[in-house]
Amino acid sequence: MKRIAVVTVGLLIGLASPASASHKLLHDRPQGPATVRFAADFPALIDHEWDFALGGFGGIESRHPLAHVPVMFIHGNVVDHSDWYPVRDAFKAAGWTDQELWAPSYNGIGGNAGGGPNPERDQERLAQGSDYRGRTTNNDLNVPDLYDFIMAVRAYTGSAKFSIVSHSLGVTVARKTLKVHPELRADLVAFVGIAGGNHGTSLCPPGSAEHVHSCDELEADSTWLADLNGPGGADETYGPATWMTLYDDTGAVDAAYVGPYAESPRLEGADNRAFTGKHHNALRLDADMIALYRSFLEDAETPYLAALGVQVKGTRQTNAKAADDLPATGAGTRAPLATALLALAAAATLMRRRILA
Repeated sequence: MKRIAVVTVGLLIGLASPASASHKLLHDRPQGPATVRFAADFPALIDHEWDFALGGFGGIESRHPLAHVPVMFIHGNVVDHSDWYPVRDAFKAAGWTDQELWAPSYNGIGGNAGGGPNPERDQERLAQGSDYRGRTTNNDLNVPDLYDFIMAVRAYTGSAKFSIVSHSLGVTVARKTLKVHPELRADLVAFVGIAGGNHGTSLCPPGSAEHVHSCDELEADSTWLADLNGPGGADETYGPATWMTLYDDTGAVDAAYVGPYAESPRLEGADNRAFTGKHHNALRLDADMIALYRSFLEDAETPYLAALGVQVKGTRQTNAKAADDLPATGAGTRAPLATALLALAAAATLMRRRILA
């Protein structure tokens, strides 16, 4: 359980270098690329920032038959695609295949910060010679990588339609990608945002933007979030996709959303689900949570399954035909650095106390 606490602070943000700390400035280079576990014939993608291979998992072979609309799992800060191995396995146990389950790594090798048992990831880290230190990143730097990934998966599967399940920083990375590339929205079937900093985070209190990495994006009064969400939240959700958020509403369990930040993960127009007492990674990894958002995806994709030749009767029957047949469619007062660091320390202490209790 200790791993869960150690990392929550890093999932959204990280301390910046002492000089002026805009997210546009240098941050630590990852140890190296994450493991590439795509199908052999999936195209090689390159990380736009670091110029090494974009890691991740997914695929069987090009245009392999589909029984579900492909879903892409987008990880949070200081971790990588391996964070999603337990979720991938739970989906496969429910009848999904590797051709429908995808995840990129947008900042190289991550740390073991994702919480919960994950022996496959742990073995992967040993093989990589990992130093187990995740490097922080931000939203804007990773939009080009995620866009390339979405386009490659659509081309490889033959499915213009896709869904997204995102966690922590991954929620805002994915939302920003859809903001920068609005042409993707017509083909988005479902979006699940788990513990995302959609309206700020207690790890980025007022005054932290100049001192804490990525807080110029995720501070509650930032122009970055105002632009992302649109006037009055007009761009928080949009059709034809269906939207869901999962979050802890206590303000006392998830260290990223302490006190008045408890409702930050909500999105206007979404099916917002509060789970009292669920910590940052439990919202993503607990079996009941996985079953919930898998069911949400399956309900959302139902109108599109006929094009895949899938018959739906109570439990889903998969009689997939070639994927080629799936049609394409188109403000507070700023505080000094000490306040920001105090908030980070308080959040970490809160999580330590919870785990030791």
